[in-house]
Amino acid sequence: MESMEALFEKIEVLRKELITTGLIYGFTAPKTLHKSQELDELLNLLTNEKEPNDLEYV
Repeated sequence: MESMEALFEKIEVLRKELITTGLIYGFTAPKTLHKSQELDELLNLLTNEKEPNDLEYV
């Protein structure tokens, strides 16, 4: 498994891509929904790696 720092970095990059894609194509466009699903997968990885009380919200 990759480091937590790398996972946080990927999440942040994908979050910015999701926002940009949503603003360009619309928030219900297939491209945007695909980005959202990718982000969900990474967030699920993060959640499974840490206990809920250990999560830090930035």
